[in-house]
Amino acid sequence: MKIYQIMWLAIATTIALIVILDFSFQVQLQVDHKPIKDIQDLFLEGKIVAAKIYSNRTFQVMNNGLYLPRVKPAERIELYFESMGFLKRTKSLKFFIEPDATDRDEDGYPDCLMLDLKDSERFRNWFIWIAIDAFKNNTPLWNKDEMDCAGLVRYCAREALRKHDSYWFEKTKYTGPVFEDVEKYNYPNIPIIGRRMFRISKGRFRDSSDFSTFAVARILYENSMKFATKDINFAIPGDIMVFFHPEDFEFPYHLMIYVGNLGIADHQGWVLYHTGPIGEGPGELRFVKFAELARLDPSWVPNAKNKYFMGFYRFKFLH
Repeated sequence: MKIYQIMWLAIATTIALIVILDFSFQVQLQVDHKPIKDIQDLFLEGKIVAAKIYSNRTFQVMNNGLYLPRVKPAERIELYFESMGFLKRTKSLKFFIEPDATDRDEDGYPDCLMLDLKDSERFRNWFIWIAIDAFKNNTPLWNKDEMDCAGLVRYCAREALRKHDSYWFEKTKYTGPVFEDVEKYNYPNIPIIGRRMFRISKGRFRDSSDFSTFAVARILYENSMKFATKDINFAIPGDIMVFFHPEDFEFPYHLMIYVGNLGIADHQGWVLYHTGPIGEGPGELRFVKFAELARLDPSWVPNAKNKYFMGFYRFKFLH
């Protein structure tokens, strides 16, 4: 008889503990809605008692709240809390990390879109090698209607900002080296502007209507890029070389990607570009040594003495 009494006592105690856990369940967290411009840690002050926690991101429970490491601008955070007993009391918390739309330097790009040194390097690595891969292979994602000098830059910029997962590799047939992805944001989910990553108007940032998914060479370099240098010694691989030939009424502006020496040569490196239409043909991609541009035509000499050479430019969102 005592065995049954002990057993029933154990069961009653367990049920009591479960009920206590259910009714002890508490989730009280204060969400900070202040806009952010950079990746940063976020601490939600409050109380979490007798709760299992599920989330779409990493977290750490602290004595006085919840710690969320490396939160990104425009990130959507989902937290789900469940009691530990049979009654399964629950609570969910979803919130949006507001991106800082301030344009303090008035360059037309909100501060939250600026990439730091590491992310800028990641972007440049992908940008260069996606261009090289497009030259080596007939990439299926590059729209045939956009195959010109500006179209190459737009294509490489978009793909450089993507998450390069197995699905991306399968779609692009990319065969080049693999790098870390840009961490702060990824195309097409860019804070504030979404997939419209190219500016089409001058001046400081007003709203997303300043941007478009498409921009011709002149609009691209005038609004989405900043002048860097006319001296190759101060250029960075991934910079865009801009030329202007006013006598060419149809295509006066021309863009080339400065590839650099890829760490494998002792010269100033290579340049990759699309010629644009040649006669009745669609033109072609060319991958040439920097020093050989002068041999093609004096108007393509990339130095300060050439009046047709506007200089090396780089995207405004890069460090």
